[in-house]
Amino acid sequence: MITKNRTLGKELTTSNLVIYTTPVRYTSEITSIVVSNSSNSTVTFSLDWYDSVSSTYYTIAEQVPMYGRSIIQLTNAFTLQQNDVIRGLASVGSAITVSIKAEEFYSVVT
Repeated sequence: MITKNRTLGKELTTSNLVIYTTPVRYTSEITSIVVSNSSNSTVTFSLDWYDSVSSTYYTIAEQVPMYGRSIIQLTNAFTLQQNDVIRGLASVGSAITVSIKAEEFYSVVT
């Protein structure tokens, strides 16, 4: 089984932005999601998971307030199938960064 380890990061805007998509022919274990606020002000963020099998978005976090210069970490968060997505947005652009650590496992089943 081929495994890839990846860490990806995105700075959120006020519109939904795709942070991570599981590649075709892979499943992913999201082992960590770190959300950080680089501003001095309280900013809210939201995260969603898109289930490609059911074509449905599920809320992970909705308008969570983060104090200035703070971080939140989720560990052992999710198992995703191919084409599943994690997306997010913030109440203020250029303040919230989301970093995702994923272990991707090759799967011959499509």
